[in-house]
Amino acid sequence: MHKNTKLLPRMRQELYRRWIDGDTIAELADHFRISRATAYRVVKKARMGVFTNLPSMNHRYRRIEYGLKHLSRTEKALAKKLARREHRLKRYEKAEPGEMVHFDTKKLPVMYGESVRAPREWLFVGIDDFSRMLVADILPDKTGYSSAIFLEETIHAMPFRIEKAFSDNGSEYKGRADHPFVQGLARHGISQSFTKPRHPYTNGKAERVIKTIMTECFSKSGRTFASREHRRRFLCAFVNWYNQVRPHESLGGVPPLQRIKAFLARVQKFEK
Repeated sequence: MHKNTKLLPRMRQELYRRWIDGDTIAELADHFRISRATAYRVVKKARMGVFTNLPSMNHRYRRIEYGLKHLSRTEKALAKKLARREHRLKRYEKAEPGEMVHFDTKKLPVMYGESVRAPREWLFVGIDDFSRMLVADILPDKTGYSSAIFLEETIHAMPFRIEKAFSDNGSEYKGRADHPFVQGLARHGISQSFTKPRHPYTNGKAERVIKTIMTECFSKSGRTFASREHRRRFLCAFVNWYNQVRPHESLGGVPPLQRIKAFLARVQKFEK
């Protein structure tokens, strides 16, 4: 049977019966959703007693080799898709706080009532890989000097020593030895590594926390800010709630601060 056939044998018999009963070709074509030319061909064959569907004349589709090749291509496509999904969902986690802190930035939209030409502010985030402890602030630009200022904030805010800073290859984080952010890392003895080019998902923890901030903190329905300073203070309160109260599914339903306390308890128990 042809793969694009629209009429089965019983439908052809029904069409012929209705034509004998007086239905016009136009009515039959509309009822069976076929062209008039097709209806004429069905009636012509039916008058000769032929109601069966003719086999496809495209012999390529009838060969078993075509089916096997098509199946092989489908299996390869599915295998690649599953491999990409597995790679994307593959999670890694450092063994202790401060072993790696992810950094990232996000351009913030203008607030309600502001001119679209108003200078944009930038959201900076730093999140610990092990505990998910978050530091976030809003700065006027994303230059190396702003990233260096945020680095100092992060170092003073996190209650543990940062061993490595991980970020994308943005100019606010990457540069020569005289780059402000690079200088700050060297001054505090912090190593640095970067995501693979065109692989932003490798910095997924920072990407995800930015999405959380944009959704739960800034873009929640009905929430407006009186000023940019108000937005910044609200972000500070949100970060405190995020670290101390908000349950994290990836942490087994506990907030970051509680996970740090549990880690310290394990270490103290081991030392005893």
